[in-house]
Amino acid sequence: MNLKDNTARKFIKNQYNKDASRREFQVKRIKRVGVLAELTLLQTYDFTKRLGEGLKIEPEDMKVILFDPTGKATAPESFRLVDEKHFGLNGKIKSEALNRFIGREFDLLINFCDPELLYPKVIMLRSKAMLKAGFDHELNFFNDISIKTQGNHIDTFNDELIKYLQILKLIE
Repeated sequence: MNLKDNTARKFIKNQYNKDASRREFQVKRIKRVGVLAELTLLQTYDFTKRLGEGLKIEPEDMKVILFDPTGKATAPESFRLVDEKHFGLNGKIKSEALNRFIGREFDLLINFCDPELLYPKVIMLRSKAMLKAGFDHELNFFNDISIKTQGNHIDTFNDELIKYLQILKLIE
């Protein structure tokens, strides 16, 4: 364990103790979507087109950032890649591009990363997104919408998310 990881864990614990799950959101319609996904997911299956169609948003209204746990890969063209090097002590963001991403007021931010990964949690907690969604897991206390799926089934997750958003009348 290194100091940077320990201080990021402390940041997450402090956010948990603040009970971020009680925050209120004022989303009327989902128009701008942020997506946080592991690089390996996009390398095996580009889910972004189908997700955009399901949410009925234009490609330019969806921003995707990829997290690389290894810190050694390169991102496909038109995707931003982040890794552990983009973070400082206490989960501080060192990357200007990542700061712009978390500072955007997305109507919805979706986390497709493994719940065990530390730095995607920091991104989700620091994000200014109005509504946050991700896989159901006790470590993802910050999600407003948590969806339980067997394994990491992206299409099932997306279908369920779209159903919930339709029920909430946030999409058509």
